[in-house]
Amino acid sequence: MGRKSKADVRKKEILENFYIILKEEGFENASIAKIAKIMDVNPSLLIHYFKTKEEMVVSFVSFLLGRYEIAFKEKMVGSQSPEDRFYNILDIMFSEDWLNFSDQTVFYACYYLSSRHERIKERFNLMYKLFKDLLVPQAQSWIDAGIIKNEDPENVADFLIIMNEGLTYYDKLMSDADGFRKRAKFLKSAVIKALT
Repeated sequence: MGRKSKADVRKKEILENFYIILKEEGFENASIAKIAKIMDVNPSLLIHYFKTKEEMVVSFVSFLLGRYEIAFKEKMVGSQSPEDRFYNILDIMFSEDWLNFSDQTVFYACYYLSSRHERIKERFNLMYKLFKDLLVPQAQSWIDAGIIKNEDPENVADFLIIMNEGLTYYDKLMSDADGFRKRAKFLKSAVIKALT
């Protein structure tokens, strides 16, 4: 059991350094040799944990998506009443913190790979399923409490995810903090108006 734990720690360290290389150089220029160099280890050590770059990329996508899930759960469960959770979730989803939680260039590079790689696509599907699974019971609690209209909670979850993804995708192209704050504020109020 201790060996597995040590391997998990080492894999996480490798993936964190892979993230640094991806931010700086993109997927097209990332290599096992570059990761090994910043870790000051022999490339064979990385190959011991990840047999191929493809295996490392698939593990990296799972690592990245897991970070999103953990962060969202931690912030969401802090609120007690359905109304507090409703506004807290919107604050999270339309915040600069959420946008900047991970480098959007890295996230969308992974997203692009999902269109060409079935295992990566499966990881993204799982991430969105987990995200939706977190939101559906919340939406039901908002409906039950009369906070939002009596809609299908799955549609509410889809709507929130789509609005959030659209904002982050568009903002990556626009890349201006003031514009993001303005767009996020408008979208958040539009979501509240549409749902309530």
